[in-house]
Amino acid sequence: MTGMNGVSQVGGVGHPASGPAALQEERPVWWFMGRILTYHPLPQLASGLCWILFHSWPLFPGLVAKAFFDALEGRTSDRLLGPLGATGVDLAAIVALVVALALVRAGFVYADVFAGTTAGFRLRGLLQRNLLARIFDRPGAAALPVTPGEAISTFRDDVETMWGAGWACDVVGFAIFAGGGVAILLWVDPRVTLLVFLPIVAVIVLGHVVRTRLVRLREESRAATARVTGSLGELFGAVQAIQVAGAEDRVVARLRRLGDERRDAMLRDRLLGLALDATFGNTAGLGAGLTLLVAARQIRSGEFTVGEFALFATYLMQVAEMTGFLSWIVATYQQMGVAFRRALRLLQGAPPETLVAHHPVPLAGPLPPVPSLVKRPADRLERLEVRGLTLRFPQSGGGIQDVSLVLERGSLTVVTGRIGAGKSTLLRALLGLLEPQAGHVLWNGLAVERPDHFFVPPRAAYVPQAPALLSGTLRENVLLGLTPEDPGELDARLERAVRSAVLERDLAGFPLGLDMPIGTRGVRLSGGQVQRVAAARALVREPELLVVDDLSSALDVETERRLWQRLAQRRGDLTILAVSHRPAVLQLADQVFMLTAGRASRRRPA
Repeated sequence: MTGMNGVSQVGGVGHPASGPAALQEERPVWWFMGRILTYHPLPQLASGLCWILFHSWPLFPGLVAKAFFDALEGRTSDRLLGPLGATGVDLAAIVALVVALALVRAGFVYADVFAGTTAGFRLRGLLQRNLLARIFDRPGAAALPVTPGEAISTFRDDVETMWGAGWACDVVGFAIFAGGGVAILLWVDPRVTLLVFLPIVAVIVLGHVVRTRLVRLREESRAATARVTGSLGELFGAVQAIQVAGAEDRVVARLRRLGDERRDAMLRDRLLGLALDATFGNTAGLGAGLTLLVAARQIRSGEFTVGEFALFATYLMQVAEMTGFLSWIVATYQQMGVAFRRALRLLQGAPPETLVAHHPVPLAGPLPPVPSLVKRPADRLERLEVRGLTLRFPQSGGGIQDVSLVLERGSLTVVTGRIGAGKSTLLRALLGLLEPQAGHVLWNGLAVERPDHFFVPPRAAYVPQAPALLSGTLRENVLLGLTPEDPGELDARLERAVRSAVLERDLAGFPLGLDMPIGTRGVRLSGGQVQRVAAARALVREPELLVVDDLSSALDVETERRLWQRLAQRRGDLTILAVSHRPAVLQLADQVFMLTAGRASRRRPA
C-alpha cells in the first residue's frame, strides 16, 4: 500500500513479487538442483566425489577377476592389463588386491557419512527456512494458501524429496563406469557388448511412457497424506468440542475414510514404483542372460577365455544394477518435480529463486541472538490516520468501504456495530493482516507502505478476537522469546503487563505462578484467562498502539471493569483502538465509530 502523491512513506519498500497475483516463472527441476548443489558446495562435492568413486570402482574388480581366471588357466592378460597381466601376478597377490579394493570402496561410504550427513541437514534446513520466511513475510490472514496439513506435508515429505539432488553424482559415477565398462567390453567383443544396451533402451522408453501417470499418482498420494495430517491436527485441537457434540463416532468414521483414501493413493503410487523396478530388473536380467548365453557359446568354441567371461559377468551385474538405478532416477526426478511445485504453492507468487536462495543455516554453536525490541524516537505515535480504507471480499460482498478515522496519542477509540458489519476486517486491514484494495494509513503524517511489516512491536501490538496460545508455561506465552538486554527491565515490564491485564489474582492461585504449564493451546485456562494472557503478551512489549478485538467478551463484569480502567490509566503512553460493544468500554471511549454494512460513522461516546 503506497502513500498519496507528495506524502513521504515509512515502513520499507514493497516486495516486487509479494502480491498473490504475481506470476511465478516456470523453472525445470534441474535448475533447482543446480541452485541446491551450489549451496555450501565443498561438503556436497566431497560427498559426491565419494559416490562417484564408489560407483565407478567396479571397473577395477572386473579387470582383477579377469587376471585371476587367466592366471588359473595359465594365460596372460596383457591385452587389457598391460604389465600386470604379462608378469603373471600370483593368486595370493590378486586376492590381496581384491580385499584392498573392497576396503577402499567401503571407505568411500564412510567418508560420505561425514561429509554427506552434514550437507543433508543443512540443505533441508535451508529449504525449510526459505519456506517459513516466505510464510512469515505474507500478511497474517494469507500466510498459508493451503491447509495446515498440506503445509506440514510439504515441510516434511516434499523437502525430503527436494534436497536429494545428490543422486546426480551417482549418475556421474554410473556414467564413468558405463563408459569405461562399455569401452573395455567393446575391446573384448563388440557383438556381445551390443546386447548390453538393449535393457537400457527399454528403460528409457518405459520411463517416458509412465512419466505422466507417475507424477499424477505422487500428487494424489501427497494430497491424501496432507488431508490426514490436517484432520489429525484439527481433531487434537477440538477434542472437547467433539465430546460435547457427541460426534466421536462420526469423527472416527471420517478419519477412517481419509485413512482409506491415503492408503489407496499410496498403494497405487508404490505399486507403480515396484512395477517399474520389477520391469527394469527383469529387462536387465534378460539382457544379461542373452549376453551370457552368447559368451558361453564362444567359450566352448575357444573364442572366449574364462577370464574374459568373468570380466563380462562382473560388468553385466553392474549394468543390471545400473539399469535398475535408472528406473529409480526416472521416478525420483518426476517426484522432485511434484515436490517443487507443491513448495512453490507456499511461496504464493514469489520468484522460484526464493525457494533455493542461499542463507546461513547454523548447525553448531549458539543460535543467532534474537534482536531486542528497542523503541526509537521515530516510533513514537502522535497521530494515526486512516483514509478511505476499502476491502471487499468477492465471494460474500462483505468487508469495509471507504473507512476513515483519526487516532490522537493517548486516546481510546472504539469501533462498534452489528455482527458482520466489518469490525474485525477493519482492524486486520489496518494492520496489514489483510490486503485492502484501496486506502492509506499514515503514521505521524507519513504513509505506511507495508503495514504487515510496520505495525509490529514496539510500534503496535494486536490482540485478536480468538487469541492463540502455545504449549508451555504462562511466562513463555507472555514473553514469546522477548529478551531485553537488561533482565531487571524485563521483570519490571512483565509485572506491569500482568497487572494491567488483571492477572495477578489468577497467578496467586497457581502453585507455580507464571511457570505453570498451560497445556495444549492453553487448555488449562478459562476463556477469560486466555484473553488476559494475550493482553499481557501485547502489553509487555510496551507498544505505542494497542489494537484489540472484543478483548473482554469472556470476562465477568467486575474483571472487565478493572481491565479497562487499568488500560485507561496507561493512556499517557498508549493509544488504543478497540472493537467492542460492551458498556464498560464505551463509557471510557474518547471517540466511537459505528460500522454499518462496512461503512463507518462517528457517534458520541456513551
